[in-house]
Amino acid sequence: MGTNKTAVFLCNCGPNIAECMDLDAIGAWAAGIEDVAAVFRHNLLCSPDGKAYFRQSLAQRQPENVVVAACSPKMHERTFQEPAEATGINMGRVQMANIREHCGWVTPDRAEATAKAKALVHAAICRCRRSEALTRRSTKVNTDVVVIGGGIAGIEAAMTAAKAGRRVTIVEKEIALGGRVIKTEELAPPMQCAPCPLAARLSALKETPNITVIANAEVTDVLGFFGNFTVRIRRRARAVKDNCIGCEICFEVCPVEVKTRFHLGPGTHKAIYTLFPGSVPAAAAIDKGACRHFTDGTCDACVKVCPLASIDFDEQDEQTEVQAGAIIVATGSADGDVSHLPELGWGVVDNVYTLPEFERIASSSGPYHGEIQLRDGRRPASVAVVHCAGSRRDDGIRYCSRVCCMAALKVGDLVRKKVPEAKVYNIHDTLVLGTPREALMHARQRCSGTSFLRCPDLTSIRVSRNGDRIRVVGEGLRPLDVDMVVLATGIKPPPAAGELAERLYVDLDQDGFFAPGDCLLHATSTSLDGIYVAGCAAAPSDVATAVTQGQAAAGDAVIRLAPGREIELEVMTCVIDEHRCAGCRLCISVCPYKAISFDRQKKVSVINEAVCRGCGTCAATCASGAAKAKHFTDGQIMAEIGGLMHV
Repeated sequence: MGTNKTAVFLCNCGPNIAECMDLDAIGAWAAGIEDVAAVFRHNLLCSPDGKAYFRQSLAQRQPENVVVAACSPKMHERTFQEPAEATGINMGRVQMANIREHCGWVTPDRAEATAKAKALVHAAICRCRRSEALTRRSTKVNTDVVVIGGGIAGIEAAMTAAKAGRRVTIVEKEIALGGRVIKTEELAPPMQCAPCPLAARLSALKETPNITVIANAEVTDVLGFFGNFTVRIRRRARAVKDNCIGCEICFEVCPVEVKTRFHLGPGTHKAIYTLFPGSVPAAAAIDKGACRHFTDGTCDACVKVCPLASIDFDEQDEQTEVQAGAIIVATGSADGDVSHLPELGWGVVDNVYTLPEFERIASSSGPYHGEIQLRDGRRPASVAVVHCAGSRRDDGIRYCSRVCCMAALKVGDLVRKKVPEAKVYNIHDTLVLGTPREALMHARQRCSGTSFLRCPDLTSIRVSRNGDRIRVVGEGLRPLDVDMVVLATGIKPPPAAGELAERLYVDLDQDGFFAPGDCLLHATSTSLDGIYVAGCAAAPSDVATAVTQGQAAAGDAVIRLAPGREIELEVMTCVIDEHRCAGCRLCISVCPYKAISFDRQKKVSVINEAVCRGCGTCAATCASGAAKAKHFTDGQIMAEIGGLMHV
């Protein structure tokens, strides 16, 4: 190495930089700086010819540091770090000055752009004087996958990964898999039996040895990065052992009836129950808030009749950890709430239901075994379906959920199957029919007798009791008297989405759904590499979209988690000087990746560099200066600022 230590490369970037500033003047000026060994210039450094020129120039001059004045380091930093390393120059000694986005593209005056570019180049040169070598590290990927959520999207993701030979763990908050689809009788527009494809998948999943289901559980913490995640899970005690086969003998002797959440209103189940026959897992669960053994200690009827001795009143919640290379979030969604809108009649007027509640009434596995009836047992002679109930309004769901129109249209088919003479009215503003098949469904409904009544302002809808019938009024409508009203509510994120997003360190969008990393090019990605999203966790979606996204997320994870593949760990991590650490632990409290622990013997904080992502939060917080961000040390940053201010 010579006395002059730094080589400066100027890139024309075609016309993008060269036409915006005087690169000849910048080159001549840079050559006069004391520790600049040489200045090179090329038309397009990122091209194959440009990279060859870059590598040959470095091999000839052997500088200690390199400054590349070109475009954004986010786009091309690695482009220049790798050939520099091939010539023996450490990647930590390659510095980029962004004179395109930060200067040429935003500074119309050529002279002003030239002066600004000089300042940026000088800042990079000054920063190089404080540069330190960085060491590349790698680790083998874990090929396992964790799927959070056991609805149709989660099941499809798990099956796709399992078929590729990966071990999969499904974490489901309910006591069984199935999600929203299991509560539905038929899927529109094909009006296909909803439980049938799900039952086939559940059966296949149950027979797949490399899929583990942890039901009645939640993710409590996530550590690590793509290829090496640690997922902490809390499995709630169900007071029934896993050897339970769901034979339901205990149901017959249980004396306690509990209002069921599964049917969303009507119907009950026993204090020991399953969600539905043939559930996966098959094991029952005990509602401790209702079971007499737990409330007053007076009952153990289920223990006496269980043929497999599966009842375990002493079972405790269980904490477990699962290692995985990727995580797929398929937590589904929640139903829109109209309880704050009494003018729609829900909870105020009998026989006013939300669309999900009607789905359970119409379901053969529902509380009325598929018979559509009013609360007094009569069959409805007329049904009104109100679209966008609680949606597209500031005091409810602000957006259009898109899939509700098609779900609302099938009410006509479901009603007429059981009550052929019934009249069905769809009250709507804009109908969202996104495909030819959906338009055909709409046309078929018209031909079958469903009346479509347009109301230009759905917030004007009022539902009230009118004698023994229900009256619906609204802008542009004649008063309509019917026996039953179905409110087509929208879809919103589940209540726990925010907590889970914090544990995963991923972003939510403005409406509370998991935000994609790139909504155009990678819709199943998230803001953190290695964490994917599928189905209604990302946005309101129908079954076909949820299944496709589950397959896409798992497919991408499987391809990237190839057995034996090594991934490069973060190079620009943080480190703590134990001689300066005061043991205050402030860094532990602010680290978003939980990469810092406390060594009680040495009484200092320690960073796990395999987990650290180099965000620098600890370095910014540390009062003693013990924490340092590699490649972004205080000395480097101050030198860069000084170079910027004193050209």
